[in-house]
Amino acid sequence: MRILSKYFPVAVLIILLTGTSCKKLIEVDTPSDRIDRAVVFTSDATALSAIAGLYTQMTRTTTQFSSGAITLYGGLYADELYTTTPSATIDEYYYNSLTAANGTVRTNLWVAGYQLIFQANNIIEGLASSTGVSPSLKKQLEGEAKFIRAFCHFYLVNLFGDAPLITSTDYQQNAVIPRVAISTVYDQIIADLLDAKGLLDINYPSAARVRPNRYAASALLARVYLYRGEWLKAENEASLVINAPAYALVNNLNNVFLTASTETIWQIMPASTTVNTWEGNAFIPTGTTTPLYPLTNGLINAFTATDMRKLNWTKSINVGANTFFYPFKYKVKTSATLTEYYVVLRLAESILVRAEARANSGKINEAKIDLNTIRTRAGLPNTTATDIPSLLTAIEKERQLELFAEWGHRFFDLKRTGRANAILSTLKPGWNGTDTLLPIPTTEIQRNPLLTQNPGY
Repeated sequence: MRILSKYFPVAVLIILLTGTSCKKLIEVDTPSDRIDRAVVFTSDATALSAIAGLYTQMTRTTTQFSSGAITLYGGLYADELYTTTPSATIDEYYYNSLTAANGTVRTNLWVAGYQLIFQANNIIEGLASSTGVSPSLKKQLEGEAKFIRAFCHFYLVNLFGDAPLITSTDYQQNAVIPRVAISTVYDQIIADLLDAKGLLDINYPSAARVRPNRYAASALLARVYLYRGEWLKAENEASLVINAPAYALVNNLNNVFLTASTETIWQIMPASTTVNTWEGNAFIPTGTTTPLYPLTNGLINAFTATDMRKLNWTKSINVGANTFFYPFKYKVKTSATLTEYYVVLRLAESILVRAEARANSGKINEAKIDLNTIRTRAGLPNTTATDIPSLLTAIEKERQLELFAEWGHRFFDLKRTGRANAILSTLKPGWNGTDTLLPIPTTEIQRNPLLTQNPGY
């Protein structure tokens, strides 16, 4: 991991140790947590390696929780992507016919997410009991670990609904922990992000914004408050980010996802030395071949002809008599030079979060200013919306066009606004009302008798 390359040998040890321990979420083995922490948290150098190991686990070259899975599966499950290479596993997402036995749901989403949470918990507990890590670094790393724990719980609760809330490395407790209400998980997410805000500095602890700072916590917190309908809090947190001098929209849309983009609030460094991002590698076709995951006609037709996002963030290829459009936000398929990282949080989303929060609070003019900021950057005229309902509809569409093929935003937006059934049932014959939640993996229910299944599975 190039975040902390001089500590790489120790970071590898951390991955091996925590990678074994995180199985306690699914299997009960002999506990080794105390031994791990006794080795890991003896100095600043080893503690830094622990956080580097956590980020390394987030950047796989395969389709995993934080490296493409949520973008791909969310896009297929909603109305953004389809596949030209049918397979039983992938088809279940596109046709909304997921079964609890689908291996990618378990391995790439459920297990991968909870493994990251376990590692974050291991760091939090290790720092708490450490006497060898300096106070300032302990504060920084605790903030980062709590941010990652909140980040993972956020996606798990939006994918699965009621979910196990894992806040310790107690393997016996975690092995039989039940699902808790969505609201309870959100309460913990908010608590973690508020703690992270207090612990993290406004300056980034490393180059290229690959480790979160205080504004990253505010950006994610603003999104969480928006999802919870806490409009004023969402507006305030988003404003902290928008008003920060470190961030500015990038006028040239081709540069938004570059490593040095001023729009980026938090990004994850790729693990591969030949591939920049999973998205770029998977979405961009090889030569003149058919793209694996083209954009749906519905999404392409939602753009106007002059929308700069269609012109710069999508690309088409003719294969025989067929034309395929595919995501082109990331421009690099393979390269030994890393010019693009996984962008997780960016300023445009925070502006749209504030627009929606203001609209819901009746601040129509202020909301229109935010919305028009995004539209102007896309080369579009100001919105014609004049009241709250039309403005909310316009913001929803702008989010669809601005955030397509990014981290499942479209699927989550349709769910949280209660519009998933109305929109997706008309587009996807296999859609039914219970499809707003993914199934709890069968293997997890077999291993933990206190887990229950979602309706419809």
